Amino acid sequence: MEALFAIAILLFLIAPILAIVALVKISTLETKLRQLKTQLENLTSAAMAATEAPAPAKSYVQAEPVTAVVKSIVPEPEASVLAVDVDPSEAAPEPAFMPPPRNVEQALASRWLVWLGGAAIAIGGLLFVKYAHDNGLIPPIVRVLIGWLAAAVLVVAAEWLRRRRGEDVKDYVPAALSAAGLVIAFGVSYAAYALYDIFAPAVCFPVLAGISLGALWLATRQGPLIAALGLVGATVTPALVSTNNPSVSGFFAYLLVIVVASLWLLRRLEWWWLGYAALGAGLGWSLIWVQGFSITPSLPIGIFGLAIAAAAVWVPRGRAILDDNMGNLSEPNRIAPPMGVAIMGCASGAIILSALAVRSGHAILPLIMFAIGMAAVVGFGWLRRGFVVAPLLAAAATLLVLMAWHDVGFHTWAFDEQGFWTTVPGLFEPPRFRNAMFIASAAFTAVGLFGVLSKTDPRPWAALASGSAFLFLFGAWGRADFTLSWQTWTVLAVLLMAALCFTVWRKLPSQTEPHAARSIELLIGSIALLGCFALDRAFDGVWQTLAIAAFATVLAFVTRIAALPNVAGIASAVASFAALRLFVGREFWGEPRDLPLGGYWVIYGYGIPAALFWQASKWLHREGFLRWRVAFEGISLGLAVALVSLVLRVWIGGGIVREELGLLELAAHGVAWAGAAYGLAYRQQLYSTFVSMWGARILLAASCFAFVCTLTIRNPVFTGQAVAGGQVFNALWLAYLAPVPLLALIARKLDALGWAQLRSAIGAFALVLLMTFVTFQVKRQFQGVILELGFETQAESYAVSLAWLVTGIGIFIAGIRLERQTIRYGGLAVIVLTVLKVFGFDLFSLGGLWRIASIIGLGLCLVGVGWLYTRYIGNPATKKPESAV
Repeated sequence: MEALFAIAILLFLIAPILAIVALVKISTLETKLRQLKTQLENLTSAAMAATEAPAPAKSYVQAEPVTAVVKSIVPEPEASVLAVDVDPSEAAPEPAFMPPPRNVEQALASRWLVWLGGAAIAIGGLLFVKYAHDNGLIPPIVRVLIGWLAAAVLVVAAEWLRRRRGEDVKDYVPAALSAAGLVIAFGVSYAAYALYDIFAPAVCFPVLAGISLGALWLATRQGPLIAALGLVGATVTPALVSTNNPSVSGFFAYLLVIVVASLWLLRRLEWWWLGYAALGAGLGWSLIWVQGFSITPSLPIGIFGLAIAAAAVWVPRGRAILDDNMGNLSEPNRIAPPMGVAIMGCASGAIILSALAVRSGHAILPLIMFAIGMAAVVGFGWLRRGFVVAPLLAAAATLLVLMAWHDVGFHTWAFDEQGFWTTVPGLFEPPRFRNAMFIASAAFTAVGLFGVLSKTDPRPWAALASGSAFLFLFGAWGRADFTLSWQTWTVLAVLLMAALCFTVWRKLPSQTEPHAARSIELLIGSIALLGCFALDRAFDGVWQTLAIAAFATVLAFVTRIAALPNVAGIASAVASFAALRLFVGREFWGEPRDLPLGGYWVIYGYGIPAALFWQASKWLHREGFLRWRVAFEGISLGLAVALVSLVLRVWIGGGIVREELGLLELAAHGVAWAGAAYGLAYRQQLYSTFVSMWGARILLAASCFAFVCTLTIRNPVFTGQAVAGGQVFNALWLAYLAPVPLLALIARKLDALGWAQLRSAIGAFALVLLMTFVTFQVKRQFQGVILELGFETQAESYAVSLAWLVTGIGIFIAGIRLERQTIRYGGLAVIVLTVLKVFGFDLFSLGGLWRIASIIGLGLCLVGVGWLYTRYIGNPATKKPESAV
């Protein structure tokens, strides 16, 4: 009874197949009839139009136009049905091509409904298996056999339909039937393992794999749907069939077969999505295995990573992948599909090998296989034109993988003279890590230098050599500096510099070529980094800064041999680093104790770099180097100003790192900056440069700020601090009187700085400083070293008024002698201020003879001022032309 039921179920599954076959044959006959009818109507209308046309003026017989007309209407075998002579000049013009309208009915009937039917058949077959299992209708082995038989019938029927329709007919029915059969076969095979316990994992796995591979083979006949189904089945098979002791070799051999089989199909069929999908599946399963399972032994995993990369490159197109028409990475939008698959394959292999190396703790065998993979990438970039970025990517991947090395050392950030961090060494890994970094550095640097000397475009190879030479060495030192002495690190850096310098020397004859010039600049940039690294290892503190400054000067001198502006830029960058160390290094060094000259080490610590950089700016004084010459001049100027300020600080303040800044030291800084500003303004007037103009502006602003501070926050009247110095010569001279002539001289140079509109403001500021000096100097005579805001005695108040009056008259006379109206205005302003003090303060606060002397003295002086003005200014007979400034 169960056998009859099984036969009935089988017939139930086959009946829809026969119905679909009949439907397809009927549909095919109807299509052919419609085509014949259309062709006959077109042929009849063309013949009638030819016979009704008027005869030409000259009768002749011409067979070729007839053939052309008829061939354009009917196929070749039917061309002899009717022949009519037609004048070619009267032939109808060929209509413009119009895309056929989309036939929704045809797409629905011939494609979507067919696929839906195939899916229904597959679901029905799987439901039959489940139903039979749930109800125990027939023995499990019979259920599996029936499912396989139904699947075979569907696949065979699909192939029969495909052959009957012909190779050129686009029909979706065979693919739908085969897909249904493959799904049923896959389902019942898995049920035999998971539901019925008929198959062990060792049997079920190859069965499912065979079905998947069979689907990939069948796809070459029936279309991409079967290929996608086969790839999906092959991908999910490892997840469906599990075992307690999975075989690493068997698993990755299976993945390799699936990936290679998919790539092999691309030799015949341009289903590039299949290649991407297969590589993605292989990469995904590899990462899952490496992260979730044991990676011992690691050899199968490494071989799989190398193999899929090689297969992606060579299987789809063979040696044709090296042709130029495959595209290159410099133009990503023009990369051909085979090259895209090759790139993804190489990336997948590199990711697998990198994950294996890191997950294994950088064991020897995974590192060797990773090195083989990177060497293959470099070789491909060497052979294939337009893929020079491949070696750069390989070097970057190698650096990342090696820097991920575990248990090398533990670091604590601490920027000091011993380095950027302090290191707690590991036990066993540091020497292995260091040696691997050295090997990678030597290999990639050698390849890059050889490419610089032998390739047409040496720029990427110079980038490879320069980057590898420094980054691998710096990375090794950064994590394992404790494994070698500072002398050894220095020697290694010098050896790499020598190799780069030799290559630069060989490329110098071709420096006028753009590509060669860029490669030389890249190599010199690496030389600069390696040089700074070597000097950092060999020297400490101030001596290291002096060595770096000398090295920057040497790089500037190189521009006289290799006339490349970017080399000057590299030199200025190194010079800036040296200056930065000087400006901020004191925060880390503290007060140097063991240097020559003690605290006055700044004389050579700042003076030597300033002189070197000034000389470097002279070497760069030629066309094309203006920007970098200005940079060196600016750094030199900054160091010179800092030198003067620091010497003053050591001399007056007693040390560089002292926090206290008194009136005398602040005034000294302001006077020094004002003097430097005047020097630059004078130079700007003679020879205009960017450094002179902005240096003078910045220094003038800084000096004025210092003088404002002496009037406000460091004013001895406000702070209550004692005035340093004696009764006559003291800090007041430097704080308030010395700036006056400097500001007066600078005011005459403001036109060169573009600040002529500030001349009056500078003059008024100088006058304020002068009157402050006069006032405080008088107070110093009466009050002593501690100055107070008020007047202690009437004699002090009278003395201040008298000093103001004498000062105002003196300024007024100076304006007459110098023929400067603005100076006379200043004198008159002081005289007016004195008048206000006398009548507003002295008249009421002074008594006795002091009040009388103040009033009479003021009157006499005012009369004298009037006489002077009338005698030298107001009299037209004696008046001379004068300047308004």
